[in-house]
Amino acid sequence: MSANYPYLVRCNECDYVSEVFMDENQALNERDIHSFEHLHAVSIWRYAWEQWVIVTEMLGVELR
Repeated sequence: MSANYPYLVRCNECDYVSEVFMDENQALNERDIHSFEHLHAVSIWRYAWEQWVIVTEMLGVELR
């Protein structure tokens, strides 16, 4: 990816919101930790184009 976007992790089942990560792998790790520890559905969000958008695939693959 050419730009380094900020990411955050949000739980879809509780009020958990992570800190902002500047690395995709850190966001993936945080998602996995929360979802495995609490068995919750967790989503990853990226700040791009002046808004937070949900990311369904990471590591350079972007689905629209």
